[in-house]
Amino acid sequence: MVGFDHMVWLRETDSTQEVLKRGSYPEGTVVVADVQKRGKGRKGRRWESQEGGLYFSFVLSAKNFREVLQIPLVVGLSVSEALDSFGLPTTVKWPNDVYLKGKKVSGVLVERSGDKVVVGVGVNVNQSSFPEEIRETATSMFLASGKNFERKEVLMRVLGRSRENLELFSREGFLPFKERVEEKLLFKGEEVVVLSEKPVAGILLGVDGEGWLLLRTSEGIKKIVAGDVSLRPR
Repeated sequence: MVGFDHMVWLRETDSTQEVLKRGSYPEGTVVVADVQKRGKGRKGRRWESQEGGLYFSFVLSAKNFREVLQIPLVVGLSVSEALDSFGLPTTVKWPNDVYLKGKKVSGVLVERSGDKVVVGVGVNVNQSSFPEEIRETATSMFLASGKNFERKEVLMRVLGRSRENLELFSREGFLPFKERVEEKLLFKGEEVVVLSEKPVAGILLGVDGEGWLLLRTSEGIKKIVAGDVSLRPR
């Protein structure tokens, strides 16, 4: 069973991921911070973590899951479904981001640390502006709706959906999520480029029963297990 039975809410920290990785916190612990000084994204990227956003991490036990590589997509779907419940229709960008009105509103980072799996989530909730370098690509729930949201309510809805979906994933693997992800999949049916070991271009068909991306390329259908997806420049 997946449960979130312990919560620590900090005014400020370097990174909620690092707090959980450094300490010996029990499974199900959630660490939340109002501000992160060194918020982390995938591949060592910085996650802007200013006032108004929601930044948290939680710890899972790896022994409860046959696979952990699909957890970013399962949690990303959970965030997307939670934001939908506020009347904000979102899409999922494989493998770990959530988009709102064509811009990024949330990201998920999953790191394995021994037998622990530390899951970090950032949600742009009430920010009214962003640094210049991401202004064209980022949005918040506030910017998309003109309304302020109670961050604790956003947190509880995201954790609730994450708990339900992670329990299902633990029992049955990724297959029950295939159609749900595909219904929300950003760029589905469009020509994209996936940057991994080498760039691969093709039509984004969807995901397979394991959560891997399927592209129709000039060499046939290819399965992509890791990479960054973007629309192919015209």
